[in-house]
Amino acid sequence: MNREDDFSGSRVLVTGSSRGIGLATCGELARRGASLVLVGRDRNVLEGVAAGLSGGPHSIAALDVTDEEQWNEIRDEIAPGGLLHGIVTAAAELGPIGPIGSWSVNRFRRTIEVNVIGTLLPIITLLEPLKEAHGSVVTFSGGGATGSFPRYDAYAASKVAVVRLTENLAAELAASGVRVNAVAPGFVLTDMHAATVEAGPDQAGAQYFERTRQAFELGRGDPPELAAALVAFLLSTQAESITGRLISARWDPWQDEGFRHRLRSDRDLATLRRIDGQFFTTVDRAGT
Repeated sequence: MNREDDFSGSRVLVTGSSRGIGLATCGELARRGASLVLVGRDRNVLEGVAAGLSGGPHSIAALDVTDEEQWNEIRDEIAPGGLLHGIVTAAAELGPIGPIGSWSVNRFRRTIEVNVIGTLLPIITLLEPLKEAHGSVVTFSGGGATGSFPRYDAYAASKVAVVRLTENLAAELAASGVRVNAVAPGFVLTDMHAATVEAGPDQAGAQYFERTRQAFELGRGDPPELAAALVAFLLSTQAESITGRLISARWDPWQDEGFRHRLRSDRDLATLRRIDGQFFTTVDRAGT
C-alpha cells in the first residue's frame, strides 16, 4: 500500500459492499484512491454503488460469498494483473434471533456459512495475488466475539470463529508478508440491527431490544465511518507489523501512536485471550 491517505494503484476487494459498514468502507477506500472490487448478491445494487463512488475504475462481482465455485470462476477477473492489495470481508448475517429451540438449525447453519465460510473463501481463492502484493486482510468481529450474546447464538458463534480464524491466518501468512486483522465496528445501526427491532422483545430479549429501539429512535449508534477509517488504517503501510489483532473502532485508541506501538510489540494485546494470565495451548508460546 501507499501512504495512509493515498491508496492510488491499490486494488481492494470488499464483500458486503452494498450496505452498512461494507458500503461505508467502499466510500472511504475509494476516496483515498483505491480501485475496488464490490462483492454482493444483487448486481443492480452493486452497479448503483459503483456509480456513486469517487475515483476508480471499480468493478463488481455479483455472487453468494459462500459459493466456492462462483469464487473460482471470477478469480482471474478480480486480480487481472496477478496482484490484489487488500480484502475486506464485511458480508454478514445476523439471525436467527431467539431462545435456543425457537429457530431452525438450517437458519443457524446459513449464518455460520455466510459469516465464517464467506470470510474464508475470498482469502483462499485470492491468496496468491494477495501474497504477490504483500497485501492485507481485514475481517469483522461482532457481538458475541468477546462475551456472551444470548438469543443471537449463530451470530455470536460465527464471530468468535472469525476472530480465531483471523489470528490463525495471521500466524500462517506472516512469512509471506500478508497481514490479517479483525475490526470490532461497535453498535452501528445497520439493517441487521433493524432485524432486532422487527423480532421484538420476546425473541431478542427485552433489554437488548429496548437498547436497540432507543438507539434507532434517537440516532445514537456508532458511525460506520469510524469502522471504515480503521479498516483503511489496517490496509495501509501505517499498520505495518500489526497483524493477528482484534481492534475496536470505538473503544481502542487505535489512532494513538503509542497504542499502535503496543499492537506491534505486545503479543497478547487485542487478541482472544484469557485475562488471568493462564493459557492452555498445545503450542509452545515461547517458540511462536
